[in-house]
Amino acid sequence: MDTSSTTMKTSTKNNLTSTSNMEHVAAFDLISVEGYRMDGRKSDELRQFRCLFNTMSDADGSCYLEHGNCKLLAMIYGPYEGRSNQEQAVITCDFSMTQYCVSERRLKTYGDLKSQKIQMSIQRVFQQAILTETYPKSQIDIYLKILQSDGNDYCPCVNATTLALINAGIPLKDFVCSSTVGNIQGKYIVDLNQQEEQQQTPKLTLTIMPQRNEIVSLSCESRVHAITYNDMLDSATNACQQLFSSMKQAVIEQLKTSLNLLHDN
Repeated sequence: MDTSSTTMKTSTKNNLTSTSNMEHVAAFDLISVEGYRMDGRKSDELRQFRCLFNTMSDADGSCYLEHGNCKLLAMIYGPYEGRSNQEQAVITCDFSMTQYCVSERRLKTYGDLKSQKIQMSIQRVFQQAILTETYPKSQIDIYLKILQSDGNDYCPCVNATTLALINAGIPLKDFVCSSTVGNIQGKYIVDLNQQEEQQQTPKLTLTIMPQRNEIVSLSCESRVHAITYNDMLDSATNACQQLFSSMKQAVIEQLKTSLNLLHDN
């Protein structure tokens, strides 16, 4: 009996060790020996960026953005006369997701904790970035709709909102760019996708005004060493600068298209 009991305990211990090793290997498979991630990107490489302007005719400004597998619409309404008597414009945000935007159907696509958190964050960011004193006693509404999610929805929402505001002709202090960085397998990888975001590893989210060199929002979900934190911050800053270049180029191309249309008419 004692021998059998010992054998069973040993077997259980071996099974637990085996399961732990499998999870360990699975996490490390996110980055290959050659340094490539599951989607073929290098550690400092952004997902594919594509945007279209004036996608919603009833909005004052709109942008359709594809950032990797994340697809969303950003719409701007305003500025219009609001109920507030403040000497600065009031910024509101409405965030929602379609039921089919993730692999598992969402039963609730509006008003959940995640949606409320993103709404509040977007409001705070653009209350700082928009020249709100230009529009006293007025209101500007931001509507965001996730059509397809790829994990980190906040950063694409910030970037799409910036482009939609520019399309609406609302003056900003600067472009507002946002990106994430994670510390996986001892490497700092930027612009996390859904699979990478789900890993229990340190992650940092940075939102900046790149030309003014100002941090608008910064969050780190884990306690990390000061050196690691600074390295992650540098990687996120470089990613935001890359995004800024792509966003600026998209605005320039849109402006050229608009000017050509005016010239043809």
